[in-house]
Formats: sequence, structure tokens, C-alpha cells
Amino acid sequence: MCRLYLSKGSVNLSRALRFAARYDPYAPGEKKQHGDGWGFVAATRLSFMHYRSAAPAWEDPTPVPMWEAVLAHARAASAGEPLGAEHAHPYAVHLPSGGIIFVAHNGSVDKYSLAAEIGVDPNRHTDSYILALYLARRWDSLEKALDDVANLYMKTALNVAILEYPSLRAFAYSRYKGNRDYYALYILKAKDYTAVLSSTLLRYMDVEGEELAQGELLIF
Repeated sequence: MCRLYLSKGSVNLSRALRFAARYDPYAPGEKKQHGDGWGFVAATRLSFMHYRSAAPAWEDPTPVPMWEAVLAHARAASAGEPLGAEHAHPYAVHLPSGGIIFVAHNGSVDKYSLAAEIGVDPNRHTDSYILALYLARRWDSLEKALDDVANLYMKTALNVAILEYPSLRAFAYSRYKGNRDYYALYILKAKDYTAVLSSTLLRYMDVEGEELAQGELLIF
């Protein structure tokens, strides 16, 4: 399981992400850390910086740039899933029509069935990367693609944050079966920013968010 945020505008959520990764009281089971790597993409319309590391987020001093849009993710790998910087989120996938999407995911999906659907080897990749490939192939009908994954392949949760480049359109979607305290995503809005973030980040901030409704595709 994982923690993530997607922001546009002048808000820095990287400190809250690091704290949430280091200790997450909402996390199911005894494991209360998201220490299996982390990463981010920071972007303007002219450039992006994509960073991924196998180190825990709270041990890595690399700063997240305060650019126009940011997608960041701290990973807690599911049992049996591959580890390493190359498997840290967000994933970059090229779209058939051009451009790139950066995808971060919290939860788990049936990667074997999903991989068979798109014809890739499930043993070489994480379930989240296979999900990113699937969404890229169905980008023109993204909401339908997400609903199909939720209804056919979701195991625990389908909390997805996507940044499209170079348009900088941001997408967030939430469906889950487990504990609401852990899985719910929240929206933060102010005059100069909009963000979607995992529940635990709010514990380390002096703000309140609006819960993203299950099954809603938020675009901002």
C-alpha cells in the first residue's frame, strides 16, 4: 500500500508525504511505514523532472521542486512484487497519440488478468505499472477504463493519480473495498492551488479536506 499526492499551484505537500511514509497509523496490519521507495514528477509546460529512488522517502534528502504541477508517491510494496528504484512510482508511459502520462497508484489489482488483457509479462512488472500501461492504451475513454478495472480487476483499492504531459491536466480517481480511514482520498482547494492526497497526509497538516467520492474522476 502507498501514500501519494497530486498538486497544481503553490502548495508543498512533500513534508507531509515524508511524515506519512515514516509513520502511518491508518495502514492495515502491523506494517506502519511506506518505505519501499518513493518518487515524484515535477512539471511545467516546458519541462519536467522525474525522480525515483529505492530509499525510503524520509531518508532521502532530495527536494521536490515547487513547479507548476507535482505528483509524488511513497511505496509500501505488496508481497511478492518487485522492488527497486525502477519499480517506484510514478510511472511514465507514452500515449499512442503522443505525450506522456505519469501514474501513481495506491491499492492492488489482479495484475495477471490485467496483463493478459494487454499482452504483457506480469512477472516482470508491478501491478501498478501494468495498470498504467492499460490506462494509456485506453486513454481516450479513461473514466470507462478506470470503472472497468475497478469492477473486474480491483483487489483492495484503485486510488489513482495521473499527470498528463505536456498539457499538465491532472486526474484523480478513488475506489476501494477496505478501511475508509486509510483508503479515502481528499481534495484540497484554495485560491492558488488544488491538490488530491492520501488521508494520512492530512494528519501532518493543519487543514481539512473534502473527501473524493468513490467512482468520481476528478480533473483539474
